[in-house]
Amino acid sequence: MAQQYSKRRSADKARSTFMLLMLSVVLVFAFGLIIGKQANDIHQAESVQRSVSNVPKETTAPTESETSALKETIPEEEDPDFHQASSFWSEDAHIYLRVSHEKPLRLAAEPDFDLSDMIYGVSDENIAAVDENGVIVGLQKGECVVSVFCNQETLRIPVTVRELVVRDGCTYVDDILVANKTYSLPEDYDPGMHPETKEAFEALQADAKELGLDIYEGSGYRNYQYQISVYRSVCDAYGEEYANQVSARPGYSEHQTGYTIDCNSINDSFSNTPEGQWLAQHCHEYGFIIRYPAGKEDITGYAYESWHIRYVGVEAATEMYEQNLTLEEYLDIVSEYHPEEEETEAETELIEEEETEAFPEETEFTEPEYQDYDQDYDQGYDQYDNYEIDPPQEITDAEIPDQEEIYSEPEEEFMDAPLIAP
Repeated sequence: MAQQYSKRRSADKARSTFMLLMLSVVLVFAFGLIIGKQANDIHQAESVQRSVSNVPKETTAPTESETSALKETIPEEEDPDFHQASSFWSEDAHIYLRVSHEKPLRLAAEPDFDLSDMIYGVSDENIAAVDENGVIVGLQKGECVVSVFCNQETLRIPVTVRELVVRDGCTYVDDILVANKTYSLPEDYDPGMHPETKEAFEALQADAKELGLDIYEGSGYRNYQYQISVYRSVCDAYGEEYANQVSARPGYSEHQTGYTIDCNSINDSFSNTPEGQWLAQHCHEYGFIIRYPAGKEDITGYAYESWHIRYVGVEAATEMYEQNLTLEEYLDIVSEYHPEEEETEAETELIEEEETEAFPEETEFTEPEYQDYDQDYDQGYDQYDNYEIDPPQEITDAEIPDQEEIYSEPEEEFMDAPLIAP
């Protein structure tokens, strides 16, 4: 009896232990399901948030329908299927253009890479727009980024849109004063050398001196009236066509801005001197640029001048130096003179003054009274006596002057005028 009771008790105890074990397994499994579901929900929520936050705000055109269509096709920036472009690139590291101006993207690619299937976008559609052909239009002053997607590769190009304004007759592009063959300065604009230009040049000069280089000011500020004599002297010496390549007309000279200095000797040989070579490589560190660089004559409108530096500030000068840009390219302006459209007031006054000296004021023409010489002659008058006309005189061979004395002219003396920069 006791044995049966003991066996039954052992069986009940084993059954209870088994039930507790099964209950524990069920609880652990249920707890695992709950934790797994929560983790999955969190992961999905993070994925949704990341995908929403990473959708580019880019558009290809200002119209709403085209904007919506493009947003559906532009991939996420963190999409692992897309990576930084290596098969194609932009020939412009940075796009500079003015408001209401447009520039096409200049893209290049590996020989076997197809550029036909491009998607374009812009980070801020208020600053610029880009069409389906990759033409960028400046809308308002500011900075943005243009993106190009093609074959799982993406390329992003910074864009700066500038604004041109005219204040008191002077032209500024993003607060940089402009003077070239297109944009002139008023006759009464007479600031002298700006303090920031002088200070920057003195720092440049001092650092060059520590390296044993002698850089000095050959020509600095020139006002409107002085530029008249400079330009005319070059015209008189070499002709107007040549003068327009190396010298500026009054009102169009950079020297009148107060930001320009001609260093050392104004001569082509300066580029081969240690001073000229150091200046070309380091002047941007002080806020200067070589204003008329070699190979850019068709853009600046002037011949290469290694000695001519222009102050624009360290940031702008460094960007132009690193990207090999002229001031015209950096500000998206042109330098072209159209003589048929413009003539300065000073030039007009000088021309009128010369014409007055060459052609004195005419007096009123009075037609002489008509006389019948034949009738007088018939009446027996001697025409030489009555009309005060001397009779012809005989000329002997001895009185004929030497032919060489008549036609000989003094040799024209060549004027070796100095070359003066714009």
